[in-house]
Amino acid sequence: MRKNVLRTLAFAALFCILLTVSIFAEEAEVTGNDVNFRSGPSTDYAIYECLPNGTVVTVTDRSNSEWYSVTYNGRTGFINSDYLTVHGEAAPAAPANDPGPDPVVTADGSSGTVNAMYVRFRSGPGTDYSILGEYNNGTALTVTGSSDGWYAVVINGQHGYMYADYVTVGEALVVPEEPEATPEPAVVPPAEPIEVTPTDDTSGHISGDYVYFRSGPSTYYAIYDCLDNGTSLTITGRSGDWYAVTIGGRSGYVYSAYVVNDGGGEIPDETQPEPTPEPEPAPEPEPEAPSSTSVPGYITGNDVRFRSGPSTRNDILGEYSFGTALTITGTYDDWKAVIINGESGYVYGQYVAEGSAAVVGDDPNTSERGREIVEFALQYLGSKYTWGGTSPETGFDCSGFTTFVYGHFGISLNRVACDQARNGSAVDISALQPGDLLCFYSSADYIGHVGIYIGNNRFIHSSTYTTGVIISELSGYYDTRGFIARRVA
Repeated sequence: MRKNVLRTLAFAALFCILLTVSIFAEEAEVTGNDVNFRSGPSTDYAIYECLPNGTVVTVTDRSNSEWYSVTYNGRTGFINSDYLTVHGEAAPAAPANDPGPDPVVTADGSSGTVNAMYVRFRSGPGTDYSILGEYNNGTALTVTGSSDGWYAVVINGQHGYMYADYVTVGEALVVPEEPEATPEPAVVPPAEPIEVTPTDDTSGHISGDYVYFRSGPSTYYAIYDCLDNGTSLTITGRSGDWYAVTIGGRSGYVYSAYVVNDGGGEIPDETQPEPTPEPEPAPEPEPEAPSSTSVPGYITGNDVRFRSGPSTRNDILGEYSFGTALTITGTYDDWKAVIINGESGYVYGQYVAEGSAAVVGDDPNTSERGREIVEFALQYLGSKYTWGGTSPETGFDCSGFTTFVYGHFGISLNRVACDQARNGSAVDISALQPGDLLCFYSSADYIGHVGIYIGNNRFIHSSTYTTGVIISELSGYYDTRGFIARRVA
């Protein structure tokens, strides 16, 4: 009799467990675009795939209020609860122009930084609010409050919200009043160690305006600050053409042409890395009229300054990206006198080349279709960057640009970068041809950016809100970031 009672209780317990499991098997809908489906309940876990808005998943556990355990296509993983609406529950209404609820204010604001790539800055504390922009690792901000897992923040004078997991509260990077746009915000330094020749500390100062103070001795390193003429510093060593310096207690590097050694002593140097662009001529120039020429040419770098005279002390008339057409009208020392869009000025000669910006490689194996794709893509240099954009009228994001270009030739791609990495067939890096799709990693196992290879170790892509569609070298940051290639044409 006792055994029967125990057996009955065991079956009852098992029934309750099964009933409980069925209760927590709920359908839910993804409420954001390209939402990450992860292997564990935090942003530190691997991304299985990116799910589009409206995808239906099955929620199996909601005990963790921030991350729901879900199953999708037979795979179990986790999705942040902010991006899920469980069926039967009301979805939050958030008009795009609604600034959101009042945050819980935290004193006068704390400095902080963005700690991930492509983090969305929204008008309110939820994924239903409009996107004001996207920012990358290291972007400085001010936290002014919090609301339901979101921080109210200020970035470049604009107020909005950012999900708290992607914000590190603490000392932020120094942001200059007039910062100069940089092409790519997340910089990966070279793997080789930096060899610095030490020296007795000596005082010095900055000679030039808007001089970059970097984390390493190359333009590939992150920018700490943008320094004014006369800023005091301490020279602690040298690495090639760069001084190792200390400014305000922070150690970093400044290009030696912009540093005056007040102590006068020799700074020894035993390393010879590649020289970096745009050294500053010492004297204030009084240019003679350049020789009369008229040669077509183009810009060979990104964020290249177009100045009113042949010196870094002259006013900046504009900044231009690789491929910008110009007319070379003369030469003054290391500078080219040029005309861009009808305006006369000067560009440092290292960033100017004669001829056409058509950069399709001369590889005889290049397909005619690949050549056509590149020539079509080059028409849209300078088009603006717009998140979610897929046309010249609205602007492009990175995958929107590739979708548009290949679509012109009847080639259908998946919409987002991580999915485009599965289109076509794999191509060995050594066998790249113009027209191939390049898919760049944002982490060890996640593709977060795409572009189109155009030949000569360059590619075209819609890069950032600052640059729009540009051409970049497939070296430095982009090489160390890691990428795969797919042939879709």
